[in-house]
Amino acid sequence: MRKYYLIFTNSLSEYFAYRLNFILWRVRIVISILITYFLWDSVFAGKSEVFGYSQARMLTYVILITFLTGVVLSTQTHRVASEINLGELSKFLLKPVNYFAFNLSRDLSDKFLNTTFSIVEIILLVLILRPPLVVQTNPYWLSLFAVAIILATILFFEISLILSFIGFWSKETWAPRFIFFILITFLAGTYFPLDIFPKPIYTLLQLLPFTYIVFFPLKIYLGELNSPTLFMGLIVVFSWIIIFLFTINYLWRAGLKIYTAEGS
Repeated sequence: MRKYYLIFTNSLSEYFAYRLNFILWRVRIVISILITYFLWDSVFAGKSEVFGYSQARMLTYVILITFLTGVVLSTQTHRVASEINLGELSKFLLKPVNYFAFNLSRDLSDKFLNTTFSIVEIILLVLILRPPLVVQTNPYWLSLFAVAIILATILFFEISLILSFIGFWSKETWAPRFIFFILITFLAGTYFPLDIFPKPIYTLLQLLPFTYIVFFPLKIYLGELNSPTLFMGLIVVFSWIIIFLFTINYLWRAGLKIYTAEGS
């Protein structure tokens, strides 16, 4: 375990070596949240409810996306594709280290730093904007919220890893990841709650894994899921985690069979 702790701390040190990149990333997140916040704030002008949401519930949803982005959507798995393309994967295969545990440790350092900053940003946004918010105090919903975040983090890690494995078969990995992540952020509910869609579309989205990355945890925080919906959601997210686990294992084995690296 000590070696993975060292990977965690070394990854943290990298951020302090490239501080500007990290700061610009956080600025982009904050600007994105502010745009969404003021958009919905203007939509609620003179209205008590929109799409079945009160202003307090909607603005709580929007602001907490900052937190979910730090915990769930921050990742370093994009480096996997680069390591495959550049032949750097070989050094990991030759060392007594589990490559998946290595990436998880690297990801956790990313999440730790981003989550810390997201909490500070949320506090500042609340102090400056003073929006009406829903403060969840029920231990039952808070416990389920924590469980949903853990499941969402695992799910997103798996999806991101699968996208990086494109590097085994193609040198072009940035474009597919970029396009797919735009799709993911939209279908995950980072712009608006997914249940404002017509019911047939929303029902379909509930069967897809992306719903459980952002939307599902936030609905749990708001305490708006009945027991059957909550139970079904947990079954679906667990099912996708298992499916993606087998997919990762299959792609990893298939990729290693065709993997080549050139040395100078």
